[in-house]
Amino acid sequence: MSDYSYRHFRFDSESLYNHLLELRKEESPADLVERFRYLFVDGSDYPDPQIRAALHRIATSPWAEQEFTLILNRCCYILINYWWLHPELRQATIELVNLFNPPYSVAKNSPVAHRLRALLKQFTQTEQYAELQDRARIVEKAPDDEPKNEPIRHLIPRYPYLYPYCLLNWDSSETGHQAVKQMQEARERQFEQDLNLYMTYRLRQSSSPQTGEVKNPTLLSPHQVETAVRKFVGKVEGPHTYRDLARQFVAYSKEAPSYRDVKREMYDYLTASILHSEKPDYGKHHFNRWLAEQLQATLPQSDNLRPNHSLLVQTCGQLLEYLVASPTRPNHHVVFVDLNNILGSTFTIGLLLKIVLLCREVKSNLDIIKAHLSRRFAVMLKHYETRVRGEIEWLVECLENLMVAFSIHFGRADFSWVNLF
Repeated sequence: MSDYSYRHFRFDSESLYNHLLELRKEESPADLVERFRYLFVDGSDYPDPQIRAALHRIATSPWAEQEFTLILNRCCYILINYWWLHPELRQATIELVNLFNPPYSVAKNSPVAHRLRALLKQFTQTEQYAELQDRARIVEKAPDDEPKNEPIRHLIPRYPYLYPYCLLNWDSSETGHQAVKQMQEARERQFEQDLNLYMTYRLRQSSSPQTGEVKNPTLLSPHQVETAVRKFVGKVEGPHTYRDLARQFVAYSKEAPSYRDVKREMYDYLTASILHSEKPDYGKHHFNRWLAEQLQATLPQSDNLRPNHSLLVQTCGQLLEYLVASPTRPNHHVVFVDLNNILGSTFTIGLLLKIVLLCREVKSNLDIIKAHLSRRFAVMLKHYETRVRGEIEWLVECLENLMVAFSIHFGRADFSWVNLF
């Protein structure tokens, strides 16, 4: 292979991709998984000799060490994304991903087979393969109870709002984005229905015992779920709901003389939550001063400008950046952890919800700010991904509360009846 150039290497890679793109529409998922086994695991007996030869050249080339993982990863997504767009085919994702779990049964004891086995072992130790495993877990039916000794990365399937930020780090294809969005929307609708059904059961059960138990769709306790739903739906500050408060703030911001005045009002808007909490003095210790400092440091060059939608969205985004800071920024992250530990996760998510709702008036702005908040939680989960649920319950409770809040405020199900009980 002395005359085998990088150009030949890329040509062989494209041949693999095009081969799978053609086959995925023609063959069943079971047949395609078997093809993968022959081609990538066994390294022999593949029915198309030209494709087999192309893979062998790739595996034994000087570039395999650096690029084989990326090539195999893309080959997997060519099939998985197609399957995800067809719900009846999604289950094959599990068989394909599990195919690469060692030990491997190598059909022939050849140098190429040994080389492939080494490259596969390397692949299964990468972040790319870990993300493929996340895809497989999402397809698998969730167990009735998530054990507390599971790494919280295994909880990603529970939170569809995280899918775009946890499942597309190694798949930038348009089909991949479409497949993940379709799965996300389906799971969100299912959760909304399950939550609505559970709340109907629970609230009727309290007044008149019902037969036939309905499963709690969250990892929160029954009391925590009911508390969260009631707070996100109902009155939180005097006679006002979260939506009422957001509408009042937006109305004020349109008439405010300057952006500096909007930031001052934002301070009052957020600290009022603490005054109406179970620990109204909490803000005096550190949080209020910290919040004032962050707002003062936000877009100071715009302080004298007239308020507008763009400034409001930027401010909300910056506040979420501060409040849901990465653990790599400990001075800010400790504020978030402290809020959860002292005032609880339902309160903390309610505070974030107040910020998100300020962008509700313009759908594109709302989409931007919701995505920003989801991305912040994806970053946090990534940092703690190897910690088990029992060690970091506050984060799990936040993720669950956010799922409930998003369902109530941005989903299709009607929860307005909850506080009638």
